[in-house]
Amino acid sequence: MSTTPPSTELFRSDLFEGSVALVTGGGTGIGRALALAYADHGADVAIASREMDHLAPVAEEIEARGVRACATTVDVREYDSVETMTDTVLEELGRIDILVNNAGANFITPTESLTPNGWRSVVGTILDGTAYCTLSVGQRMIDSDGGVIVSMGATNSEHGAPFHAHSGAGKAGVHNLMQTVASEWAPHGIRANTIAPGIIETEGVADAAGGELPEEMLEEIPADRFGTPADCVPAVLFLTSPAAAYITGSYLTVDGGQLLATTPV
Repeated sequence: MSTTPPSTELFRSDLFEGSVALVTGGGTGIGRALALAYADHGADVAIASREMDHLAPVAEEIEARGVRACATTVDVREYDSVETMTDTVLEELGRIDILVNNAGANFITPTESLTPNGWRSVVGTILDGTAYCTLSVGQRMIDSDGGVIVSMGATNSEHGAPFHAHSGAGKAGVHNLMQTVASEWAPHGIRANTIAPGIIETEGVADAAGGELPEEMLEEIPADRFGTPADCVPAVLFLTSPAAAYITGSYLTVDGGQLLATTPV
């Protein structure tokens, strides 16, 4: 049974028919929601993360929608692993039209307590991982007939990121990278954009917060609720669809107005 968010009903059910979408971090949270949404709209879908245990059930859900699925493990911090992922997807599904750089990592710590290993773990996943996947898949897109890349940024890249300096710095780098790629690769028929979620209720965010999100955090969100993975899906589908053919290098926030409320005056 389809679990696509009702908000994606504005998209045709066959919108991505004939396309292949690769979603990193596709076994949980936002990545899972995106993978299933692409499948619901006709795409064959590849999902990748470090744990096959997370991927296998989602692959089954994708195939239950009548499209092909490819599940492959990857450590996005290692370029050789990323190259293996890309080759596996191409071997099984034949092409990659859409890349969603969704794999992420974060934990909360005062900056003075941030260790080099902690920094490398988070920045390596967010920034290096996005760069490696973009370079690996992007080269194949250049060699073929173009494609679309969307990377997950975050609103914490727009101002100071107290207690997660590593994440804020990494996400800021992601946005800059997408702008650069958008400029350089436009002649190759490649578009690149950034989605910037605010506080989205996922397993990873809850773990980073040490449990449930504090209710007082809602005071910073004009929409008066935390986001859900489903809130991110329509924005990504739109930016990777033909309707956004003239949009590249953009930065789209999905945060219930939180960035407006927290931007320093």
